[in-house]
Amino acid sequence: MLTEQRFHEEIKSFVERMVSEKLNWSLCENGKYAKESHLEQLPDGRIISAEAHVIYNSTYQVPVIWFNYFENNGTPLQFSTVVRDVLQISEEESDASIRTRISHLEHPFLGVLYFNIHPCNTSGLMKELKTDDTYLLPWFSVYGPQIRLRVPTF
Repeated sequence: MLTEQRFHEEIKSFVERMVSEKLNWSLCENGKYAKESHLEQLPDGRIISAEAHVIYNSTYQVPVIWFNYFENNGTPLQFSTVVRDVLQISEEESDASIRTRISHLEHPFLGVLYFNIHPCNTSGLMKELKTDDTYLLPWFSVYGPQIRLRVPTF
């Protein structure tokens, strides 16, 4: 469990760490969440823009990664394209795959549809990791790579 106050304290140092590693993160909405954006090339050669946000979920009391991918004209990619071409997850992967934990919901700050990794399993995972001193970096090192986000070196 992560309190909202601790999240707001840690999100600042999280962004500072990411920036020190030359990763394109920034604070938004007066520190309510962190944002990262970059360009990616798909296997078919198309260049898309990717955006990720780390936001506190007060119901589950954990951070959540909200993310989306956009064509050059600003159109969001369909879920099937995200899974197949961006995340490169095959349909044959087990039910434990990240594919089964991705939701498509209204972004809590932007009010438009974004994907997120559903937070229902996060608390249990973090108990297994047994992290006492910091929460966000270990959490991000598990969830970030699953949606192709770069993780800082430890």
